[in-house]
Amino acid sequence: MSDRKHMKKIREKRIKSIKEQIKDHEDKIDKEKGRFDTTKDYWKKEIDEKFVKQLEEDEDYVEEN
Repeated sequence: MSDRKHMKKIREKRIKSIKEQIKDHEDKIDKEKGRFDTTKDYWKKEIDEKFVKQLEEDEDYVEEN
C-alpha cells in the first residue's frame, strides 16, 4: 500500500515539473531566435516527444490509483 502512495506522490511531483518544463520550452519558442541546432521546430519537437507522452502516462497513473 505504501509503495502505491509513494509512487503516486512521485508522479504528482513529476507532473508539476514536466508542466514547468513545457512552459519553459514554450517561452523559448516565443522569445529566442532560432539558431542552427535550436530552432523553434526543435523546441516544439522536444515538447511533443519527451514531455507530452510522459505527462499523459503520469496523469493516467495518478487517476487510476
